[in-house]
Amino acid sequence: MVPILVIVFWGVLKLLLAASGILYAGLVLMAYRTEGNSYRLRLDKQNAARSAVQLLVWLGVQAMAAIVRVGKATLEMLSDASAEVGEWYIRRRGGEVEAIFRSHFL
Repeated sequence: MVPILVIVFWGVLKLLLAASGILYAGLVLMAYRTEGNSYRLRLDKQNAARSAVQLLVWLGVQAMAAIVRVGKATLEMLSDASAEVGEWYIRRRGGEVEAIFRSHFL
């Protein structure tokens, strides 16, 4: 009897944790979408629970902004490197590849 109750308890706990994570991710995404980097931290001394949620959402928005910044910089760097590799390949292969490239794309 006890092992069944333990299994049910852990199953319910996992479900609650998953639902909480999904709810938190939704709050962070909506806050980032509506206010972006300028999401302000609003703390209220009278309502500590709401202030804790606001703090967690603010931290999530800041982390998401950092991830977006790093991702954008990485993609720009990869795009520049790809263009340089393409130019190097065209120069290396000679005139016929350059002529084909110019006739198709320029």
